[in-house]
Amino acid sequence: MTTRLILAALTAGLGLLAGCSQGAPPATAPGAQEPASSSTAAPATQAAPAGDDVSAFMDKVMAAHKEVKTYTIEMSLETAVAGTPTTMTFKGVVDQSDRSSIDMSMDINMGGTGTMKTLKVDGAMYLQLGAAGTKWMKVPKDKMAQYEGATDSADITAGMEKARSAMKKIEAVGDETVDGVATHHYRITVDAAGLSKISGSSASVADADFDYDVWIDDAGLVRKVAMDVPAKAGDDDVPMKMSGVMGHYNEPVSIKAPADKDVVEMGG
Repeated sequence: MTTRLILAALTAGLGLLAGCSQGAPPATAPGAQEPASSSTAAPATQAAPAGDDVSAFMDKVMAAHKEVKTYTIEMSLETAVAGTPTTMTFKGVVDQSDRSSIDMSMDINMGGTGTMKTLKVDGAMYLQLGAAGTKWMKVPKDKMAQYEGATDSADITAGMEKARSAMKKIEAVGDETVDGVATHHYRITVDAAGLSKISGSSASVADADFDYDVWIDDAGLVRKVAMDVPAKAGDDDVPMKMSGVMGHYNEPVSIKAPADKDVVEMGG
């Protein structure tokens, strides 16, 4: 797969996960800590905030995430690239202490078609392709806009906020434990038109609505998200089965640019 195709798939994959996240790629992103496996307890009754009020739920989540400076993220996406079933996994760490210049490190496994690492540090972006050895390609400033949307979408609450107007109702599913943290599981019914707001894709949903599952802790922080949407792009089936976890909130991270000797300029 060419560099351009890999980057296109990365952008599509991360864009799709703009409102979610999870998975477990084989490589560990620099600075990320290995999260424990998710486990679930028997569902228990848990009232949704403000009597199933979507707006109150989103207000709580967004307020909680305004205080977040660092976090880890893992994602898994089962989809199709050029008509071929593909499972992509992503694992990374994000430092948004400076919201105007978010730093991020992420490892991507393209499901048998290649691996890739991305770094966004101090306003610069670097890519490392598994087939190209240990050298990092520095993305020219005039090309960064093509890929910044993919890295910035690691803020999974951004997609949720964009889709707020398409969220029709919320119901409590139960109390569960995610990576050792007690959470409340909610199921949000989203108008089909909201898929593009969550996923960043142009795919459409045959049904009028779809379900978007969210697990939040007592502080309102998102710990897990998931959705399974049989979508279409034109005449092509584009499955969107995705799961994601976030954690290690506000713990120290280390995201550093590669050494100059390990960097080459990206070709055209």
